[in-house]
Amino acid sequence: MDRPRRTPYPAAAPGWLVGGSRRRVLDLGSGSGAFAEMLTGDGHQVFCLDREAANVAAVAERLGTRLHLVARAEALPFESCHFDVVTASQTLHRFAPGLALSEIARVLVPGGHLGIAYNTRDDTVPWVKRLTRLMREADPNSMTGDFGVDSIEMVAESPYFGPLQRRDFRNWVPITRSGLIKLVDRRPSTRDLPADVREQLLRDVGELYDTSARPPEPLLLPFQASCWRAEVDHSQLTLTDPDDDGLEIPLRF
Repeated sequence: MDRPRRTPYPAAAPGWLVGGSRRRVLDLGSGSGAFAEMLTGDGHQVFCLDREAANVAAVAERLGTRLHLVARAEALPFESCHFDVVTASQTLHRFAPGLALSEIARVLVPGGHLGIAYNTRDDTVPWVKRLTRLMREADPNSMTGDFGVDSIEMVAESPYFGPLQRRDFRNWVPITRSGLIKLVDRRPSTRDLPADVREQLLRDVGELYDTSARPPEPLLLPFQASCWRAEVDHSQLTLTDPDDDGLEIPLRF
């Protein structure tokens, strides 16, 4: 029997990000299509874009639609004012902001918006605090950094979007003992440790799991789904005729 797929965010998150019903959505950097599947399930028409052909083929099979393209966010192959919403789930930091944000603004309809989501670790739970301490004992630079913060700041500073709105959703992810050990072992900071230090760290992680879990239930790894919305502002763009998807961007020196 197939195991049900786990969604990348709580059900309420994509509802807030996109809003309304039956929107035309462009999802940037769709990867395996897990987030796009949530949007499709909410009744939206979802176009997926990814740099990797294999990802696009997988998304087409997963969603059962043929609305997906291999392309770059910095050069979107769509008409101006074509989408109600553009989404970026865990991906906005991968794009060149000076090019991608103007392209995102161009393909949005007036009143449309950009929706951004990042899952970040929630360190307020006691066992996660212990895990963080363990990893930092092996590597002081481990478990640091905020994913996506710089890209959010670029949107806030962009002339092509209005003020950002933010909403956070708690996201509990079940994880097994072996899953937690693999999660730690896959981190680049762990792989770079001396073999004896790495092996001790993984033993300590296993012991942490054993003393924190309540069998047969797995531990719940807490994440915070941080979501932002920003309405497009076309006042700084000169959009061409609808039959021509070109764009003029005024430059100031």
